[in-house]
Amino acid sequence: MAPDRFTHTVHLSTSPERAWAVLQEPETWGAIGGVQRVFDAQYQPDGTLLSYRFLAEAGMKPYEGSARTIEADAPVLMVVTVDAAEIEGTITTELQPSNPHGTDMTVSLSIRPRGILALMFFPIVSKAIGSGFSRQIDEIARRIEKT
Repeated sequence: MAPDRFTHTVHLSTSPERAWAVLQEPETWGAIGGVQRVFDAQYQPDGTLLSYRFLAEAGMKPYEGSARTIEADAPVLMVVTVDAAEIEGTITTELQPSNPHGTDMTVSLSIRPRGILALMFFPIVSKAIGSGFSRQIDEIARRIEKT
């Protein structure tokens, strides 16, 4: 099954470097897809977020998952893989300077089911994630703007 993909772009009134710094805080990612708490963050020596674990809820059932940065090109590109029990995915964040003195941030999430049971419920889960995705990215943007 091909993954479902959601994309949203927002304009930030801050530099790509400042946005990048906030994206390295694991709590920033707590705004995406039902994540309730992030913990156990690990960093590369340069301060880039390497991995974290999270708790999410889907269908009134809690799930523990993990995320790992697989590509980082500061301050323009961050690609994170997500493993959440029956769903796996990739979050791609691109930061492009824009005038005047701002940044366009585009975040894409692709998700796919893992296993037969997940496949049966995937359309419902995907629709729920997709319906809130733009709002969640807007929340990340607000977090970046506040700092």
